[in-house]
Amino acid sequence: MSAILYALAVLLLILIPLAPKLIRLRIRILRWLHWNWAANLLEKHFDGWVWFLRVFLFVIAAMLLYFGWADLGD
Repeated sequence: MSAILYALAVLLLILIPLAPKLIRLRIRILRWLHWNWAANLLEKHFDGWVWFLRVFLFVIAAMLLYFGWADLGD
């Protein structure tokens, strides 16, 4: 079980530098769905959303690493 947690944590750590691309992809999908109001909101607060996503991914990765490490003791 701990190997899966470590793999997910590494995947999330790899995704941290790709956060701006993921937000731009989300904006593109919202425009494709004709949800211009949501895409405009994301564009207006782009830097804040990128920081939020990076912190969120880092926190989830840290929790997965912690639980994986705790699972090794059992």
